Amino acid sequence: MYFTITCLVDFTIRMTNLRRLFILIVLMFLTTCQGSAALPRFDREQLGRSCGEVDAAWATSDWPRVIKVLESVRQNGARCGDQDPALVLYPAYYNYGAALDAKGDTVSAIDAYRRALTYNPTGQEAALALKKRGAFTPEPPSICSDERIKHALAAIPAYSPHGAGGYVTIAGSRFVLDGSTFAVRGVNYYPARAPWRRFLTDSSADTMARELDLIKGAGFNTIRVFVWYEALFDCPGSGAIPHLDALARLDSVIQLAAERGLHVLITLNDLADLIFHPLYSEPNLNAAQTAFLVARYRDEPALLAWDVRNESDVDIARGAASLRTVMDWLGRTVSDVRAIDTHHLITAGWNQDSGLTIPYVDFVSFHFWGQPDALHNRVTVLRAATTKPILLEEVGYSTRSTGEAAQVDLLRGALDAADSNGLAGWLIWSAFDYTPDVTCIPPACPGQDNTEHHFGLWRADYSPKPALQMLQARHEH
Repeated sequence: MYFTITCLVDFTIRMTNLRRLFILIVLMFLTTCQGSAALPRFDREQLGRSCGEVDAAWATSDWPRVIKVLESVRQNGARCGDQDPALVLYPAYYNYGAALDAKGDTVSAIDAYRRALTYNPTGQEAALALKKRGAFTPEPPSICSDERIKHALAAIPAYSPHGAGGYVTIAGSRFVLDGSTFAVRGVNYYPARAPWRRFLTDSSADTMARELDLIKGAGFNTIRVFVWYEALFDCPGSGAIPHLDALARLDSVIQLAAERGLHVLITLNDLADLIFHPLYSEPNLNAAQTAFLVARYRDEPALLAWDVRNESDVDIARGAASLRTVMDWLGRTVSDVRAIDTHHLITAGWNQDSGLTIPYVDFVSFHFWGQPDALHNRVTVLRAATTKPILLEEVGYSTRSTGEAAQVDLLRGALDAADSNGLAGWLIWSAFDYTPDVTCIPPACPGQDNTEHHFGLWRADYSPKPALQMLQARHEH
């Protein structure tokens, strides 16, 4: 049994102020009605039948039935297992929209996609489907009150540089530090228990200190880290308003690295929004945040360089932005960073088409995941196009797909090719393995184990893999 509300309001249309007022009145009416006649609750037997019905309907792609039963479960304040039905309604409505699209019922499909977004306002699949049909109107970025901005900015502590020595510069195709060649020997770094989206929200200084000790002790001289603006900043419509705890974590990883003599390559604009307020076509939303970061760390000698965005060429290949839009953004962003920071080098870590970045960057960064024999040809192409330093910014092999012995051989071959071709250095992907309980996005946790979790030189419990031992011997020679 479930309770049905007969006063229906279409939340999916683009609302004027009058419509918003009307909806508020209706919601007040419904709240009053519900206060006098509470929704009946499922007993255990009823809930079991309903959840079983959801599973059966999902298996046959009967999306109207899935949605009807889930709405009933949700309205009764119940759950199927530990899953909130509101979270399941997003994929249910999205799948329903896709099924309607396949039948040519575009109007009903658009309605389903919009309803999906009421359950997950950041649902990229539904938003992208609406964008393709010219039916997407994103909400404006949130803003802070003047008082909130004032208090937030007043609470930000000054940053104190911790690095010793000079800044890394360029001489020909090499990096130079304090008059000597600086060959990058590094790893891409996330804490083992706080990778990707969790880096700036869940990492701890004590854990990072322990992990950076391992990295330094293994003979590396550089780490590469990634800055996700959504985790770091509040109220994006108000400019650069940092979350103090997230900013403290970013400060910590830079300062802890500097104290250990490690250099830091900072990658900006990570996990950027490419759908709701796209990075490349609405760059002003991120420009103030980028400017804040560059100004904060511009006097830190331990900073190796700024990477303005990871793998923009992948964004182009996936259709998230045109080549021209991305290149215009790259030119503006590099110019903005350079105007603020005259000390540090600038690059853009691209996956395949790194040659396109040459006119804009101080050194060229590329990523490589193939067989070592193919690396020479990749470098030859770049060498023919530039005399600037070339950095192998990401290279790695998953032990889940290759095995640990093969990881040793593949990494050895790739790094031999990098060194013999005179690259300015390399950074291995990645320092640590990750477990499914830390790579998932709550509440859908734990996730599924996969190849991406096993590129580390250390296992998730910090035990070293054979590839690390090979690299340590390499450093010693």
